[in-house]
Formats: sequence, structure tokens, C-alpha cells
Amino acid sequence: MKIILMRHGEAIPFAPSDAERMLTPNGRGEATRTAHLLQQGGFVMPPVFCSTHLRARETAELVTTAWQSDSPTAVAGLTPEDDWQAAMAVIEGLVSDAATVVFHQPILAQIVGHLLTGDHRDDIQPRAVPAAAYVLSLEHFAPGSATLIAAYTP
Repeated sequence: MKIILMRHGEAIPFAPSDAERMLTPNGRGEATRTAHLLQQGGFVMPPVFCSTHLRARETAELVTTAWQSDSPTAVAGLTPEDDWQAAMAVIEGLVSDAATVVFHQPILAQIVGHLLTGDHRDDIQPRAVPAAAYVLSLEHFAPGSATLIAAYTP
């Protein structure tokens, strides 16, 4: 199967709570650019799932708008406060063939590192800057089982 794991775009630094941080105008542009780059690369992979935090939901909405696909589905367990292994289990439960998941650092890099090299502490390249997206090919969510097909940054 192929999946896209994507970080949300740049968000405002402060809000009443972390969950309420919204995208900046720059972040909206980053998310849209990455969605278009994925599309140009032939990597439109609905359905789109996202964290329940506002900035991830906004990013996922921009992705689905660019791809003209169904609205994203927000799921619990993919926030920056969540454990990366628990978040990976959530993703594994969502993905059956192809899908896109928009969520946060540090768990994004930890999951990608674990899937690519078997070590969640590995420094993935390119770095998981805002709106970075990683296209992975894998059969199982096992350590070191994935291949990085493409990576996009805005």
C-alpha cells in the first residue's frame, strides 16, 4: 500500500489552547502548494484523515479542496501530545490501501523514522517542516518496512 503522511502548515504561535491554533496565511499557502506538488507527482490519495487540532483540520481541508476530493475526517489520537506508537496504531487502523494523514510533529517524524529505518529517533530528510509530506510504500506497519517514494516541502 501507499500512504501520505503530512505535517500541517505554519500555525499562529498562540491561541487560548494548542488545539485552537489556526493556520497563518503563509501556512495556508504552504498546505496548498504541497497539495499541488503531490498532485503533480501523481500522489492524490484520498481518503484524507487528520488530527482533531484546528491547524491539521484546516490543512486537510486545503488538501481535499486542491484535490477536489471528499472532506477530511478528523480522528482522535494524532495530536502532538499523543504517543507516537499509539498514533501509528491509529493510522494503521484507518489505512487499508491508500490514504493521506495530516498531523503533527514530533510524532510525524517519529513514525516516519520508525517505518523507514526501524528507529523512531532517526533524523528524516527532508526535515518535517510545516506542510512537509512523505509518500511511503509499505505492506505492514513494521519497523524498517517502508520505502520512501517521494517527499515534498512547500
